[in-house]
Amino acid sequence: MLPLFLANVKMLVRNRAALFWAMVFPVMFIVVFGLFDMESMGSAKVAVVDRASTPLSQQLVEGLKKVDFLKIDQRFADEAAARQALQDGDIDFVLIVPEALRGVAPGVAFGQSGAELTLLYAEANVRQNQVVEGILRQFVNELNLQLAGGTRSLSLKGQGLSARRIGYFDFLVPGIMGMGIMTFSIIFIASGITQYRQQKILKRMLATPLKVYKFFVAQVLAHLLLSLVQSAIILSVALLFFHGHIYGSYLWLFVLVLVGNIIFLNIGFIVAGLAKSVNAANGLANVIAMPMMFFSGTFFSTEALPPVMRNVVEYLPLTPLLDAMRKVALEAEPLWGPGRELALLGGWVVVTSVLAVRLFKFE
Repeated sequence: MLPLFLANVKMLVRNRAALFWAMVFPVMFIVVFGLFDMESMGSAKVAVVDRASTPLSQQLVEGLKKVDFLKIDQRFADEAAARQALQDGDIDFVLIVPEALRGVAPGVAFGQSGAELTLLYAEANVRQNQVVEGILRQFVNELNLQLAGGTRSLSLKGQGLSARRIGYFDFLVPGIMGMGIMTFSIIFIASGITQYRQQKILKRMLATPLKVYKFFVAQVLAHLLLSLVQSAIILSVALLFFHGHIYGSYLWLFVLVLVGNIIFLNIGFIVAGLAKSVNAANGLANVIAMPMMFFSGTFFSTEALPPVMRNVVEYLPLTPLLDAMRKVALEAEPLWGPGRELALLGGWVVVTSVLAVRLFKFE
């Protein structure tokens, strides 16, 4: 068994195409997504047309400049030019401070004196509009309080706590790990075993003293070892070069990698049992793997899918695997924490194992 296992490992290592799809391909996703600043919210360019030019209007503008999200532009003295810049997409908002602000007396709030600020924006940017309008309302309310000479009976004190920082890139890392072991296991087992059948290797094996189960066990163990190396490389690149975060147990995470890999190897054997040629095996393997890669939550949460589709994809093998990996890696749950996901994975192990044994053919 050991020599056969080592022979399979050597064949995998010497197969440059296999190494590329197992090691380089998933790492490419990590590098590409890692180079983008996924956590940046961006900024909003706000042109201020200050017709009043009073200490109060300057106080409003200086306060807005302190908000990192807002990029204040005071180049526009003319409202028409600011409106044109908004229509051309050069700026995102136009804030017009009216001349009536000059006549605002203590005790009189905005609006009551006719001094109403005007915010112009593009109607298509709904989310950004809500954020900016909320910020401006906060500043207007603060100035109204000062004008009215009111006192604050209630205040808010901010206090920071040490908390887990989980961003989109952290969400992505387990997804790419699961995608990597799925695509490599299904496609290469399916094509490799089908090729052995076409070359009559499996048929000749039946005439040797080698027990058939040892051949398949050696194949599975070699791929399981490669999946651990693959996952370790993906994690290392994500953590060392792009400052990803893993808060749970690495041991439990790799156990889930092995469980998921067993399911996908079984699916590869099933495909090999159904396909009559290498091309057919590759095609069928891709038909199975590609929908799971995009719909099972590799890159985006399945919560974004329509309800009917979400109810379907949650039972695909990759979906509970990724959910369990994220709960262990990002929420620091123990291996037995994601019970529902483990139950689904266990069911897939049993079902795929039975089908792989029944459907597989040696010739």
